[in-house]
Amino acid sequence: MKQYSQRTAVIHWLVFVLFIAAFFLGHELDESKDLAQKLSLYPMHFIIGDLVLLLTLLRIYFRKKDGEPAPANTNPLLNKLAAATHVLMNISVIAVVVSGVATVATSGVIAALKAGDPNLIPDFHKVEAKEFHELFIGIVLLLVIFHVAAALYHQLIVKDNLLRRIMIKRF
Repeated sequence: MKQYSQRTAVIHWLVFVLFIAAFFLGHELDESKDLAQKLSLYPMHFIIGDLVLLLTLLRIYFRKKDGEPAPANTNPLLNKLAAATHVLMNISVIAVVVSGVATVATSGVIAALKAGDPNLIPDFHKVEAKEFHELFIGIVLLLVIFHVAAALYHQLIVKDNLLRRIMIKRF
């Protein structure tokens, strides 16, 4: 097996794009002073986050079911590091969504949405779960930077065409 299955590859890139979208929506929610705009953005942020969780779980399932290519490195230690990075990214993405759900559940934002009243939007700086949400987002971002740097190292320095393994196009 030289590539991940096509469905695993599609889900991989969908999770990436949706996570970036959720990240920027969350940033907009944090920065916006327009309460009516915030109220309209929350449902979109929640739906994208839920999709990220669902797709991450599907990707884990299909990666196990469909199999995966042999390790890319000749160094067993680097292969263990790569495997650990993938596991930590999956756990961290799941933790981001779970902490996001906990933030929603403990903040009172659902009441604001049900009432359609932007003035009921809570002060998220006072919601403890939000701190965990932000912590896990930071961890995911660091892991993604490491993951992308490793992939680019393989592609541009080692020149082993590692990125072909996760491309949607079949080679």
